[in-house]
Amino acid sequence: MIALHGVAILRRVIVGERVIAEEIFDRLRQATAANPSLLVELCRDYLTEARSTVSQLRNALAEQKAAELRERAHYLKGSSMMIGAQGLSQCCATLEQMGHDSDLAGAAGELERVITALKAVEAELTRALGPVVLPEDSAA
Repeated sequence: MIALHGVAILRRVIVGERVIAEEIFDRLRQATAANPSLLVELCRDYLTEARSTVSQLRNALAEQKAAELRERAHYLKGSSMMIGAQGLSQCCATLEQMGHDSDLAGAAGELERVITALKAVEAELTRALGPVVLPEDSAA
């Protein structure tokens, strides 16, 4: 049931709704209006950390470390909410709950949804701020 819920969330986020909540991103844009490069730097740092966290999630899942999976998913959930990536945050919340419950049976599929949602966030940030927002390392 959780995995199906995650699919519905991801489908709605990518197909029917904005990938990044406009009101949250607009507040960030306003807060950095005096120095627009600060917003680019903030988003680039977010994407760098998000990619690293996805790697840590993969490792935790491969090693069946539910507590670590929960903690890393919680971290990515929070940082995603800060920039308005609500769909990604929701996928992370599902993964976090799986780790909390020590039920990793559907976690691989949920992690794939996290990765897909992160790619959508990267594309949206690139559209909004240009390719300079992408970290120099490889994509998620």
